[in-house]
Amino acid sequence: MKNLGRNRAFVTLTVADLFETIGTSLFNIILLTYARTFAQANLMVSLVSVATVLPGIFGMLTGRLADSQTNKRGWLAGLKFVQAALYLVLAQLITEKQVGLLLIIIVINLCSDVLGMLSGSLRMPLLQAKVASELQEEALGINQGIGVLMQTIGQALGVSLLAATGDYRLAGYLNAITFLIAGLVLLSGYETLKLPSATVTVTSTFRQLLRQVRQAMEAGVHMNVLALLGSVLFLNAVGASVDALLNLIPDSPGDAVTTFIRSRNSCDEYC
Repeated sequence: MKNLGRNRAFVTLTVADLFETIGTSLFNIILLTYARTFAQANLMVSLVSVATVLPGIFGMLTGRLADSQTNKRGWLAGLKFVQAALYLVLAQLITEKQVGLLLIIIVINLCSDVLGMLSGSLRMPLLQAKVASELQEEALGINQGIGVLMQTIGQALGVSLLAATGDYRLAGYLNAITFLIAGLVLLSGYETLKLPSATVTVTSTFRQLLRQVRQAMEAGVHMNVLALLGSVLFLNAVGASVDALLNLIPDSPGDAVTTFIRSRNSCDEYC
């Protein structure tokens, strides 16, 4: 633990991830509550829940895009400022209760979540390159533990903020600030995140990557990989859909918040 605390690259990545996780979890709970204020509350809450789990579909694409980038630290820092800008725009739109604007807000939040997945794919190679191999498992455990803790804190902060002020725009600004701070933290440790030139390698084509994944999975499970993936995707879709459908049941904002948290926990389990 002490060695990791002295590793400036690890500290930079962890602190940036801390602020990013607070912002993401904070606004997801705010957006759900905002959706409950519409006349078509059940439908809007369902759309928000579906949009919350939808970014997982793009995991392969974001991972592939991250692998193809040689300047991972530059992309990682730049994405935080892009996300901050997205929430600044969102804060201007969330003042009016219009279905069209709500759909735009959901899309903006979805885009930010996808960019967050891309950030995670960019962060992992940096973490592996900057942390000694014997400390990498500990580093990943700390990083994941902080992420879970910050999700809980972010949700609590979002509910408390809304209860105290009732100002959805303030939530958007606060979210933009968290991403801005994350970006500044990454810039402050930018030099420590530089990858050695030896780690820059030529990646396989997308078709070659799929072939390698298929061969590895078939060798491990001794069955048709397409059938396996189809079964996993079906179970994942059923699990996510059930939670989305349950959002049609709640009659109070408190019940909706509970359902949302259950949906997030279910996504963590299946995704």
